[in-house]
Amino acid sequence: MSRFIAYISLLISSVNFVSIFVVSIYMTTPSFENLVSEQVMKNIDWIVANELEKQIKKLKPRPVIDVNDPNKWFWDYIEKRNKEHIQRQTQGKWQ
Repeated sequence: MSRFIAYISLLISSVNFVSIFVVSIYMTTPSFENLVSEQVMKNIDWIVANELEKQIKKLKPRPVIDVNDPNKWFWDYIEKRNKEHIQRQTQGKWQ
């Protein structure tokens, strides 16, 4: 009876060793790494989007309050140039 128990315990420990070895090999493959990164990004995607939105709100230019601002011509020029660039990028390429 004790031999039977010894053989069963040897079989169980061998199966455990082989399964741990196979899992450790799988965990080093790029497919496992891609799977984990997809799962992580799926769960934190909304956090990244919220933080990005907060940072973009900080980057918006402040409206010009002073009508006599000496730099108003510069901001008008930049705004006009950006509009032309956006129009050229969105419409010019497709026509």
